[in-house]
Amino acid sequence: MHRIYLAATMGYGLGSDDFDELAYYNKIRKEMDDMKKDPIKKGIPLNWDTPEGIDQ
Repeated sequence: MHRIYLAATMGYGLGSDDFDELAYYNKIRKEMDDMKKDPIKKGIPLNWDTPEGIDQ
């Protein structure tokens, strides 16, 4: 399992014909591709609608 995970995360080929190993490898690659598509939220979100009394 560790060998397959490392191959998938490092972008290497798997070099195996075992169906279970290929399925696990493809699952990890898909999850990594999905993470790359998600926008990264940086910074501190600003909330301009502060409740009354907090600014005092």
